[in-house]
Amino acid sequence: MREYTTGNRIVDASAEISITGNITPQAWYKTIVKETGKPHLAAIVILSDIVYWYRPTELRDESTGQIIAIRKKFKADLLQRSYQQIAEQFGLSKKEATNAIIFLEKLGVIKRVFRTINLNGLVVNNVLYIELIVEKLKELTYPHCYDAPIPSMGDRGEDIVEEIVEGQCFTVNNSEMAVIGEGAVSPKRERVSPKKEIPATPQNSRCHFSEGTALSGNRQTNTDINTDISTTDYTNPVQSYQKTLQAFREKIGYDALCIDRPFDIDRLDEIVGIAVDVLTSTKDTIRINQEEKPTAIVKSVFWKLDMFRIQFILNNLSETKTKIRNMRAVLLTALYNATFTLSNSVMNQVVMNGDISPQYA
Repeated sequence: MREYTTGNRIVDASAEISITGNITPQAWYKTIVKETGKPHLAAIVILSDIVYWYRPTELRDESTGQIIAIRKKFKADLLQRSYQQIAEQFGLSKKEATNAIIFLEKLGVIKRVFRTINLNGLVVNNVLYIELIVEKLKELTYPHCYDAPIPSMGDRGEDIVEEIVEGQCFTVNNSEMAVIGEGAVSPKRERVSPKKEIPATPQNSRCHFSEGTALSGNRQTNTDINTDISTTDYTNPVQSYQKTLQAFREKIGYDALCIDRPFDIDRLDEIVGIAVDVLTSTKDTIRINQEEKPTAIVKSVFWKLDMFRIQFILNNLSETKTKIRNMRAVLLTALYNATFTLSNSVMNQVVMNGDISPQYA
């Protein structure tokens, strides 16, 4: 049998490797970008994985090698994923994975669908399914085929015909192949700002999401932003409270919680308000679970709160059937204890559901 060679031993050796899996089109680094114009790498790798699962598997005839059928890779009508699965797969935090998914949804290439499913007799709420919007995917992958070309004009206003070699798109119309040129000027795409990654939320109100953010040529640089932060007067109680409120909301993934739990926004705002009151308190001690604790210790514990623990508290409040007389005291205790007891509570729930044997808990 004749052996072929490229003349380069490294290339020949690479030809022996069959690489499969996720594919990342080069165009995505130009079309899936942040406001700065840099690629949103987390969103790109996650979208690449979503597209992989939506690509069908080919079934070929063993004797002829011809494709005889195609089938989907997942069981349901949509791809089921969780933020935690995505985070662990790509080495992200859950907040980063959540924000990237929301970014892709705002971009229009995916749609999140939340369902209630029955898993071996156990009812599970808010299970995340991801729908891929193929038309938008085409726009992001073949941007030059979807953007209207800007004609080049000569000195007298006449159109200048240019031959385009790169960036051509091929379309089939009535069994005839046509070539659509890219145009002389690179098409201009709308950039998605970081504020669109997670819906913008005013600091002094609930989750009122803005439709978009105007892009201006007079945007502040990173240097300006850092200067503003470094000169903040933290002795000003109002200014300090607003900064703490913003930082705490970012820490717990407030915007993502608003989207995932729209019916819990009132309770979420109350929890955030109580937490920020503690974090900006000037008292020496704070009463937690009928015991006076140093404020500094309580603050350090509250800064460890994250999205999981806030969800844990909201779930427990929903399941509580006893009337709560002092809600503020209960929430303070719940916020303090959530940092220490979440893992054991989750493991206990898993054991109670019969998912694992108690001896392994």
